[in-house]
Amino acid sequence: MIDLHTHTIYSDGSDSLIELLEKAQNLNLNYLSITDHDNCNAHIAMRDIDVSKYFKGKIIPGIEIKCAYQGMLIEVLGYKFDIDKMKKWTDEYYIDKSREKLQAKYFVDLYNRCKNIGLILPDIENIEFNPKKEWASVVLFNTLKSNPDNYSKVPNDFFNDFDTFSKKYCGDKKGPLFIDKTADYPSVKEAIDIIRQCGGLVFLPHVYIYKWIKDIDLHIKTLDKLYKIDGVECFHSEFDETKINHLIEFCKENNFLMSGGSDYHGKNKPNIELGSGKGNLRIEDKYVQEWI
Repeated sequence: MIDLHTHTIYSDGSDSLIELLEKAQNLNLNYLSITDHDNCNAHIAMRDIDVSKYFKGKIIPGIEIKCAYQGMLIEVLGYKFDIDKMKKWTDEYYIDKSREKLQAKYFVDLYNRCKNIGLILPDIENIEFNPKKEWASVVLFNTLKSNPDNYSKVPNDFFNDFDTFSKKYCGDKKGPLFIDKTADYPSVKEAIDIIRQCGGLVFLPHVYIYKWIKDIDLHIKTLDKLYKIDGVECFHSEFDETKINHLIEFCKENNFLMSGGSDYHGKNKPNIELGSGKGNLRIEDKYVQEWI
């Protein structure tokens, strides 16, 4: 069993490096990748511990890079790259774009957009928010959701889940809460280029969570034609069996490598478990043995 999409306290997960390794061992995972957002600090930190004391399986270097594409944000996953080269790039690129600075800015912007469309929120100074550890959109989503009077002001699916709120209403240019964040992140070409320069493989993660993508197959083929993609994340906690099977067949037909992971964040996504996602993910080794 594998999990190649996980997060620690080095980005927006709640588990320390050792906690994650121990959980992976208890689950008898054979392959694990820590894919923290926009950094590979967990992989650097592994050099200071005896990893085998906590996890006996194989660890694949990983990173999830948020990037700009067609005026919106998507993510790409990098695997098996040179960790030192990637660390150098992330340190240099994000030196003036810390998570704390960006989230503090987005918190104010999103708060104002929510108020502008008539949603009810406490005064901004009365909302507890730590930009070092939290996402502005998550905090505001939960705050909005806690007030029943907001439900009649928005479409029926607005509060269905955070991904719908984030990707459809905040992340789509046509969404009422859209914020243009593209200047704060590398372009998709820059992200893919740096993964390549570091000797890594490029995968497209959780393609179905982007609500603005109308044709998943065309989306993947277009990115591959423009920038060359190695593989697709076929297994993810938000995918049902139909989506998973479609992506598996798509990869087979189009010669893409396959990957998969829970997108585990610990307590920050309490409904998603390491290895099994929402309960039944459990990805077999056979899907990744071609490249791992």
